[in-house]
Amino acid sequence: MSHEDRRAAFGRTLDEIQRHEQGHHGWVVLHRALGDLLETGHRAFSRLLDAAWTARPNISDAHLVTLLSVTIRQIALRDPAGAHLFDEETDPAARLHALQRLIDTYEADLTEEICVRSNSFTGARRFLVPQLIIGGFAAAHGIDEVRLLDLGTGAGILPRQLNNTVVFDRFHRDLNWRPWTPPYRHIPLTARVGVDAPPLPTLEWVRACHGPSAYYEERFAELEWSFEQTAGVADQVVIKALDILDLPQLSKFIRDYNFNVVTCNFVLFQYDGPVQEMIERCVMENIASPGLFLLMNPSHSLLRKGCIVEGRITGNPRRLHLADLSDAHMLGHATIGADLHVVIGDEGGVRG
Repeated sequence: MSHEDRRAAFGRTLDEIQRHEQGHHGWVVLHRALGDLLETGHRAFSRLLDAAWTARPNISDAHLVTLLSVTIRQIALRDPAGAHLFDEETDPAARLHALQRLIDTYEADLTEEICVRSNSFTGARRFLVPQLIIGGFAAAHGIDEVRLLDLGTGAGILPRQLNNTVVFDRFHRDLNWRPWTPPYRHIPLTARVGVDAPPLPTLEWVRACHGPSAYYEERFAELEWSFEQTAGVADQVVIKALDILDLPQLSKFIRDYNFNVVTCNFVLFQYDGPVQEMIERCVMENIASPGLFLLMNPSHSLLRKGCIVEGRITGNPRRLHLADLSDAHMLGHATIGADLHVVIGDEGGVRG
């Protein structure tokens, strides 16, 4: 696809993402301004997009939209000139002018970031589903040692949170399962490892990945609290810089450490379909048996609320449908998928 075709597709994604049902995420005014900027043919912005597509030809439009938003927000947090970019009261023409100036001033910085960074939004509640499914998988399949690898771990909170009942008890009441709730089970963890592409995200970068709104201020406060609550296992968690697009290196890493559970949460959507398939194939060809590859992805890229939870287990060729969630932040309800019993057995849980 030519860059001109990609530019048109990117514009359509910008239009769609502005209609996201979650109106309190704080990004809409910037997405609107980016759409206006795209129509002007602003040279620095065009060069920025071209650089991204050249460096990352497999990046999805939804990921590029969020990545641009985060890099601009990161600069706006430290430069007073960008202070009003996210203020809904700012006149649209003034916002567009401020955005043009910011991109002209920081084009080199923005280009460097979008060519290597990822959207490292780290949801403190996203471990709730892996806790139940991995615990159920280990119990159902007689596994007494779970060696966990978390792909695209971001700030590395998920490997720390597993088996922490204080954190689980605070958050799980806001996620209502139907028609029944999988039982909580302790996971027999013997290794907690997370990887992400270099450079590993700093807390400053993760902060910028949270939208400029009261809603996301609450989500970030939950993350900070979770880090405090899980400090006791910090020395048990290993975080390494590894790009999962480097398939030979990923294959070797999985085999060398004999991982039997691999999680990949809100990562694969960043790439196009063929790349997603290659990563999935790589994991399944190298994971120890019996093994579980657990995936969570937005239900509609990032254009709508909700996410789908799927899994692969060794010896089974199918991608299994495990659950659907109404909100990717693990608030609202979760609906049991048709294949969950294949992973956690038929014992079921607490009936609603």
